[in-house]
Amino acid sequence: MIKFRRTPAAKKSAKPPATRPQLAPSPLRDHKAQRAATSRRTRNSIRWQLLTTMIGLIVGLVVTLTAIELVLQKRSLENELSKRIDLMKANLIEHGAAVSNVMLTQVENDVAAFNFSHITENLHNTIKESPLLAYGILMNNDGVAFIHTSHPELQQETLQDEASRYALAQRHLAHIEYLALNVTEFILPIHFGNKQWGVLRLGFTMQELDKEIARSQADIANKTRDLIITTALIALLFVLIGSVIVMLISTTLSRPLMRLTESVKELARGNFELATQLLDETPNGQKVRFKAQGEIGQLAYSFIEMANEIRQSQDKLADYNRTLEAKVKERTQELERANEKLKGLDQMKTNFLSTVSHELRTPLTSVMGFARILQKKFESTLFPPLSQSEDKKVQKAMRQVMDNAQIIVEEGERLTTLINDVLDLAKMEAGRVDWNMRELNIEDIIDRAIAATSALVANKPVQLCKIIEEALPLCEGDRDRLIQVVINLISNAVKFTDRGKVTCRAQLKGGELVVSVTDSGCGIKPEDQPLVFEKFKQVGDTLTDKPKGTGLGLPICKEIIEHHGGHLWLESELDVGSTFLFSLPLPQQHHPDATLMTQDGEAISLVWQSNREALADALQTGLKPVTEAAQAHNILIIDDDVNIREFLQQELSAENYAVREAGSGSEGLAMIAGQQPDLILLDVKMPHLNGFAVAARLHTNPATLHIPIILHTIAEDKLLAEQLGIDYYLTKPAKDMDLLAAVRQVLVTAPPHKKILIFSDGDTQHDSWALGLHDYGYQVSIAAAVEEGLALAANLQPQLVVADAALAIEHQLIKRLRVDLGLDKTFFTLLDNPHES
Repeated sequence: MIKFRRTPAAKKSAKPPATRPQLAPSPLRDHKAQRAATSRRTRNSIRWQLLTTMIGLIVGLVVTLTAIELVLQKRSLENELSKRIDLMKANLIEHGAAVSNVMLTQVENDVAAFNFSHITENLHNTIKESPLLAYGILMNNDGVAFIHTSHPELQQETLQDEASRYALAQRHLAHIEYLALNVTEFILPIHFGNKQWGVLRLGFTMQELDKEIARSQADIANKTRDLIITTALIALLFVLIGSVIVMLISTTLSRPLMRLTESVKELARGNFELATQLLDETPNGQKVRFKAQGEIGQLAYSFIEMANEIRQSQDKLADYNRTLEAKVKERTQELERANEKLKGLDQMKTNFLSTVSHELRTPLTSVMGFARILQKKFESTLFPPLSQSEDKKVQKAMRQVMDNAQIIVEEGERLTTLINDVLDLAKMEAGRVDWNMRELNIEDIIDRAIAATSALVANKPVQLCKIIEEALPLCEGDRDRLIQVVINLISNAVKFTDRGKVTCRAQLKGGELVVSVTDSGCGIKPEDQPLVFEKFKQVGDTLTDKPKGTGLGLPICKEIIEHHGGHLWLESELDVGSTFLFSLPLPQQHHPDATLMTQDGEAISLVWQSNREALADALQTGLKPVTEAAQAHNILIIDDDVNIREFLQQELSAENYAVREAGSGSEGLAMIAGQQPDLILLDVKMPHLNGFAVAARLHTNPATLHIPIILHTIAEDKLLAEQLGIDYYLTKPAKDMDLLAAVRQVLVTAPPHKKILIFSDGDTQHDSWALGLHDYGYQVSIAAAVEEGLALAANLQPQLVVADAALAIEHQLIKRLRVDLGLDKTFFTLLDNPHES
């Protein structure tokens, strides 16, 4: 058959020329468009849908029944085939057994007469007469084949194959199938006298059985094909009959529905009168009820009532819209006033939580401290004598007292954790958090968090992994706060993962560092995901045990990340797992100032203005040779709370430390001037002179620069503490074991040699000071000129710089050292002009 197709040129020539004016729409084209629209409506009509649905149901039913019948028929034929096969196998075995029994006697007689030629002749004759017999093998007990009809070359050879070994092991008539050879072998033991001489192996072919199986399978295929053809014809007949029935039913239903549809369209356009007339009018124009029965009639009547109700509702809605705008404006003003009130209440709540949390931690420190002292006293002093008593009441009372003391300590620790969470949130909301911002390595943050949470997966089939992208830049942030965030995310992931893997990943995306924690746990429902970052809310099943937290972990993490200029978000799929991610912007360069500010707005100066005489007296009074060693370490406690001082005094005295107490910063400085301690335990929040100011005065004086300081305070200002050179930081209420461990660590650890840089400017007195400081253990450098001193400072990074005030002002030493060289942890002792002193 030849096919014609239009070439591109023909298509192009078929278009009207560009200069030809446009013609009016063709009636033929409009007719085709109307026919296409009518065709679409027909396909979407109820009659067409009913027809296709019923035909589909009929076809589906017929096909299902046919499939069931085919399966049953096939199963029946397969059962019949199996029975035939079993019967043929039984006949084959029976025939083989009969032949074997007949030949057994003859073979035994011939073996007794050593007439093997007769046995060979009988075997060949039997094979010719019986088409089922394939071969015969006569073997003695040593495996030597005397007769082998299928392989004569193996005669007088020792057969050692697996079939031969199996045959020699038989002591009675037996048979075995060899599927690879398609034979059934009968094994006949040959006896000579009272002993077994060997075996006769007769192999019967199974080719006839295979031919019968093939014929049966062909019968099944023919019967199945006939059944499919018959079923298809029956199904076609049912489809034709069903189509006629459906056409009749659909025509009856579609006519009133079409008119009802037109009425609905008019109602949608807002033509209420025309919509009701389509259901009321007749061709004669007489007003009668819409003629339809059953459900369609009820639908038409309900539609008329609905149209009337819609008309009334529309009128009411028009009236209501006229007053809605005024109501909305009034309600908006009310909401704005309520919002302002709520903001005020929220700020009051934040201030209240912050104040109450601070006030609770001070007495809580005393409660937990004295509770631990009671535990020690009970265990070391009171209970040992009582433990010798056999009185059961005494023993029971001892256990109860120890259990009660342990409960006090444990609940105190739990209360401390809750208070810390509430205080953290309150401080963040009030903007009073001490942020220790510095350049950080994000991998170090993740390593510390993983190390802190590794115990959580010790007894769970959960693997904790990390994936760090190579060559990540440094980020800027509060190290402890970021570790807190990662620990919280990993802890939550492990908590909701029974088995699988928790992966912590860090990578660079879009100019930001992105850290993610992914688990393979239960996941979070989409409707619950917005709740996880809300305060005091915990997503999941109701806990039957008492709660372990306040629901503030993730909200605090969100506040921390947002303060760093980042974003914390969640990606989760139910029953698959969750991923919590946060981003950190790349760091911006900043320069420190010469004056540090506390979180309460107090200025701490890193510069001590003195004169030569005062400095010389301080060095002569305070410095002692490093060879002198006291019998017991002398510790000075500076705290305005008498209960805290009493607790610390008892704890340290029990460890054989010599303890002194000062109730204020000024009193502590006076005691230090009289006798220098080996260690100072310093509180921060004290009236008149706070702990940070005390530390600054000690570290700006060469005579007291070496004294180690442990901060023991409720104030969280670790950045300022680090910049002031604090040796150890403890947050109240600290455990007694943590306190004693910190004291031992600071006292036992050999302090590094403090570095002091002196700008001498040709002053010989500076040389004598340098010699005394060097003998005491300081690493002292002297610069004769300013530029030489700046070069030394860049290499040494000293803790203290001593210079004349006039020289420092003239050459802007403080700015050049702290800002230009970045020595933000360096203190200064500036001496007045000798002529002015």
